Parts: sequence; structure tokens; C-alpha cells
Amino acid sequence: MEIEFYEDVNKFYNLVSDFLLKKEAENNLLFSILDAIKINPKRYGEENPLLIIIKENDKTKLVSLRTPPYNQIFSYTEDIKTIDLLTKELLYRNIELPGVLGFKEGAKRFVQLWCEHKNLSPKLIRNERIYKLEEVAEETLGNRDFIIATVENQPLILKWAKKFILEALPETSEAQIKRSMKHLKNDINDKRFFLLMENREVVSMARKAGKTPNGNLVNLVYTPPNLRRRGYATECVAKLSKHLLEDGNKFCFLFTDLMNPVSNSIYQKIGYRPVIDFDEYKFISE
Repeated sequence: MEIEFYEDVNKFYNLVSDFLLKKEAENNLLFSILDAIKINPKRYGEENPLLIIIKENDKTKLVSLRTPPYNQIFSYTEDIKTIDLLTKELLYRNIELPGVLGFKEGAKRFVQLWCEHKNLSPKLIRNERIYKLEEVAEETLGNRDFIIATVENQPLILKWAKKFILEALPETSEAQIKRSMKHLKNDINDKRFFLLMENREVVSMARKAGKTPNGNLVNLVYTPPNLRRRGYATECVAKLSKHLLEDGNKFCFLFTDLMNPVSNSIYQKIGYRPVIDFDEYKFISE
């Protein structure tokens, strides 16, 4: 096997898209990130993205990327030996990583090799599950108003987005939150945020995130604590999912935290079905 590093995001995308497409749901996060950095390579940080392909007999076996300062991410693969090669090459190049995110077996393998060599301790940050939807359950659509957010809604969206990040991703730094707020403003302008209304009050929100060739990722689903358990998030996600399917997507995807049984339950009511589990680890000095 051989490992190759790339700098041109568009060239990289063209080389890996067919491989990623074979497991489109499993690889939806990679597609989503590539979709963003094709437009703006500095979308997630000032450093250039780290773009990697592992091949055997000229056939792609693993795709990996990193957008500093975030974690190393890699595609789904049935050839676990590629994880060994990726880890060893990154160690050889003396690349420092805060953590890793990948399908459960691959992430576990990467962490074992990395922490053993670096004398670090792994901390499991999140157990996540990818869900895929092809059809929305009609009974979850409800009859509340559902609108595309505008600039007038920006203060509320940014307030709720920050609360979402602090609640769901507490390890996020202030610098990363500040950068996220900047890009969320662009997402509002690009009509990516959707709001559920009741009695002219915004009660829940969700975002149309990154694209795959045949699907769209849904994220930043948020309902404030005092409005939860009223079915708002269910209806908001159901309506956004239906909108995305009607807009030409074959699928919708989302990630859930397996420590949150409520979200996992409501998404399945909508029609989302589990695909694969992902683990995220942080590396800690001993």
C-alpha cells in the first residue's frame, strides 16, 4: 500500500468522490467537510487542510483529512490495515493531533497505536451514530409554521447556536466558537437555517448543512430547554428533511449522541434509520 498527500482540494475531491460514494451515508461527514472547503479552504482554520489517500494497486482504500485545529477524520474502510498505515505515517511526519473521529473499530485502532507511541491517554468524548432517511413519516410533520430564517432572525440563531455548541460540544474553544459564529452568519444569508414557529414565536431550529452527491446533512437542531418535550424538534427536523427530499435529495443524514436517548428516539420516529456508529477521542498527556 502507498499513502499520498494532497494540497488541491478540488483535485482531491475528484480523486476520492467515487470511493466515498460507495458508502455515502458512512462518509457523509467527509463529503460535507469537502463541500465546505472546496468553497473556502480556510473555512475551519487558517492552516491548510491535510488531505490523504491510501491506495493499493492504484485503488483507493482509505481517505482521511484534517482541518486544523480539529481532529483527524477518516472514511469507512473494510481494510483495517489502512488505519495502521495512516497512523504510522502521521507519527513519522511528527504531526500533532488533538484527537480523532471515525467509525468505531477504526477509531479504536488508531487510538491504540497513537497513544502507545505518544505516551498519551485517550478520552472518549462522544459515541455517535449516523442516521439516514429516505422517507419522512407523515405523522411527524405537524401543522405549525415552518420558515426559512432571515437576517432578522440572526441574533436569536447565533444565541441558540452558541448554547447548542456549549451543551453538545463543551470542549469547543472560545476561538472556535467565534469562528463558527462568523460562518453561521453566512449560512443565514445562504438560507441554510430553518425555523419552526408557534403563535409567531420561534420554538425550534435546524440547519441544512453539507452536501453529499445524493444527500444532505442536517445539524444544529436546537430547542431551548423551557420549550423541550413538546414535539417541536421532531416537527422541525421532519419538515426540513421533507423539504430537502423535495429539493432533489435522495437521502438526509444526521449524527446523534448515543448518550441522548431522546434525540435518537425522535429521529427514528421521523424515519431516520441507523447506519453506523462513530467514536470521537481526545488525546491527553499522562
